Amino acid sequence: MNYWKPTGIVATCTAIGLAGVLVWQQYGSALTTTESGQNGSSAPQSSQQAQRGSGQRSSGGSRGGGRPPALVVAQPVVEAVINDRLKAVGSGKAKASVSVVPLSSGLLDELLVKSGQYVDKGTVLAKLDNAEQKIAHDRAVQQEDNAAIDEARIANLFRSNTISESELIEARSALIDARLSMRDTKLTLTRRNITAPIAGVVGLIAVNEGNYVTPQTEIATIDDRSTLVLEFWVPERFSNQVATGQSIQATAQANPARVHNGTITGIGSRVESDSRTLPVQATLNNEDDSLRPGMAFNINLNFAGQSYPAVDPLAIQWDSKGSYVWALEESKVKRIAVQIIQRNPESVLVAGEIAAGTEVVTEGLLALRPGASVRVQPSNGESNNRQGKDNQSKEGEKGKKGEVRKTNTHSATGAEADKQDAKSKSEANQGEQNSEKSSDLTANQPKARP
Repeated sequence: MNYWKPTGIVATCTAIGLAGVLVWQQYGSALTTTESGQNGSSAPQSSQQAQRGSGQRSSGGSRGGGRPPALVVAQPVVEAVINDRLKAVGSGKAKASVSVVPLSSGLLDELLVKSGQYVDKGTVLAKLDNAEQKIAHDRAVQQEDNAAIDEARIANLFRSNTISESELIEARSALIDARLSMRDTKLTLTRRNITAPIAGVVGLIAVNEGNYVTPQTEIATIDDRSTLVLEFWVPERFSNQVATGQSIQATAQANPARVHNGTITGIGSRVESDSRTLPVQATLNNEDDSLRPGMAFNINLNFAGQSYPAVDPLAIQWDSKGSYVWALEESKVKRIAVQIIQRNPESVLVAGEIAAGTEVVTEGLLALRPGASVRVQPSNGESNNRQGKDNQSKEGEKGKKGEVRKTNTHSATGAEADKQDAKSKSEANQGEQNSEKSSDLTANQPKARP
């Protein structure tokens, strides 16, 4: 019994295997033939599709015609002027300034002026003791008189042939010497008075009465400040533009609100080698005495200047040959060599074959070639202006919509108010009706008997 079970299982498996072989023989060859036919037909279809794709790509490339024109941003060239003005700092000094000293030594006997006083030329400022000088002068005067009398007496004797001519000559020589001695003593006496050598304002007085002074002792200073002289220096590039008689504008640093007009009166003959500047002098009228010597001044000078084209700093390009810019000519770019004259924060001054008004490329420079076509994009300023106008129009539309909404809101609010008023009126009517009913019921009720 145990032997027949495994045998049955083996037989069943063998029968199933034979049935599978028979089914494969009948249907497997047909399936293989169908698949091969399908594969064979799909191969030419794929080749046709590939050919179509390549044709489309080739036709598309032929229709495109290469890269589109480069997109750039351009700005116009403007004309700028340089070296048309000069600002300098200078110092003012008086038209004439002196230090007053005595011409002889002695005790200071008297001071006749005060500090800040205006004096004319020749005014006596102080006196030294002069007693000794007066005595010498009186003696000289007496000697002159005696010599004159002797010369007159000898001349009469000579005319009467009483004395010789030599005695007359000696008498005349003695008279001349006496006169010279008198003049000398008079000069010495005069110099005991200290006088003002110029007209002006007296400064601080450095001595007091009773001091012993010498010709090296400064008594006071006098400044003629009716006209102020400004001293300043200009760079050497302006040395051929400064000229005498040229007008200037000066403002004192102590009072910058007031402008003083002056004139150049002196120019140095050479440029100083250590500072490369040229010394210049100018005069300012100071009739109102508002300015003082030694004050600092800011000085402005105007010149004709030099004109150069000015371009945006981004437009400057460099290569082995030097600097250049890309200029627009009928939607095409042209390379123009330029020489940099001066760099400013917002522009660069150049020299070259470029004129004011020419459009130069400032952005999109890397893809440019000489003669290449370009598309010009508006600059940031123009686009910002357009955006500002669009925003203003949008804000205006929003404002109009807001007004309509406000109007609708007000109308809706008014309708709600009318509804509430009607509701309150109906409630009031109902309350009156209820009160009337209650009063009728009360009237119909029987009265309580006492």
